Amino acid sequence: MRIIHFHPDARMAMKFVLPLMEAERREGVQSELVSSARRAEIECTIIPFDLSVSNLLGLPFAIWRICMYLKAFKPDVVFCHNTKSSFLPLIGAWWAGVHVRVYFNHGVPYISYHGLLRMMLRTLEYCNTALATHVVTVSSYMRVLLMDVNSRINAQIIENGSASGIDLNTFSPDRYSRTGWRQSHGLQEKDLVVVFVGRPVKRKGFELVLRLWTDYLHDKKFKLILCGPRPDDVLNYLNSIPSNIICLGFVDNVPEVLSGSDLMILPSLHEGLSYACLEAQAAGVVIVANDIPGIRCVVENEKTGFLVPDNDLLKYTEIIQKIEKNRAYLETIQLQARRSVGRFSRKIFIPAYISFLNGLIAK
Repeated sequence: MRIIHFHPDARMAMKFVLPLMEAERREGVQSELVSSARRAEIECTIIPFDLSVSNLLGLPFAIWRICMYLKAFKPDVVFCHNTKSSFLPLIGAWWAGVHVRVYFNHGVPYISYHGLLRMMLRTLEYCNTALATHVVTVSSYMRVLLMDVNSRINAQIIENGSASGIDLNTFSPDRYSRTGWRQSHGLQEKDLVVVFVGRPVKRKGFELVLRLWTDYLHDKKFKLILCGPRPDDVLNYLNSIPSNIICLGFVDNVPEVLSGSDLMILPSLHEGLSYACLEAQAAGVVIVANDIPGIRCVVENEKTGFLVPDNDLLKYTEIIQKIEKNRAYLETIQLQARRSVGRFSRKIFIPAYISFLNGLIAK
């Protein structure tokens, strides 16, 4: 059997797609990755097929290359991951006569936009689902949204959801030195350390987090760790970087950062199924997040984390200050969250994925 996965970013593919490919290869499948950009040391073919502004002029050439690649490789199954990066590969697979074309949706972005952009993204979802022979998504709410876009499809969820499950061992807090990491970053045990993991963009709530720290949580005992954003990203919004904000930029040791943190803040405007939440829960970090469906399917308010209606800054402040005054309050939440995240274990997900894959071939 031959399978090709199309994913826009090789670095992110290492996290979400490589576990699937490794499982496929263990089953004797010839599995290959095609990416739109190489940002990691991973073996793949590069074809700039993502519908981004930088690729627009080259898209006709990209679809020709996709078709030639598929004609030469002759895959039995093509997986196309994410909304903006699936359209061209799905067209190419249809054109090349690939009988099993899977649109693997990792989240429906149109719900966080308005006007023309919302309409365009919704139309793109319809095109992707119409071109695919099978549609898979990561959570029950994403399934509802996709079937609202195209009522003729039957969007599926593998096991309990997610893109590839989570390796619980990697994020176990027992593997890292909490004290050592804090000392290396000038943090004291009495500090309440809150981590933000994500891109410095509005839809991830980056601007909101900065406002929260400058307007409400400026006391030095509240430390904000930014994983992903760099100092210049902060300076796009603020005149200077507050002393209680630490910018780490891109980090390849997120589990270690989580092991030294107390809370994770996640004010995203939309999530398919938040891997940041799953990783935090596995690491024993309590989540304080925007109350949206893609997070609600992972976090139960005041049981496995805290949900904030409408990204209310005052409510974020109230929760974080309450926790700072009563650290013991976290222990029960941490325990329940680590139990809850077990249902997304990769050890559970991968066998279910292989069963799904065998079902595709049998049909």
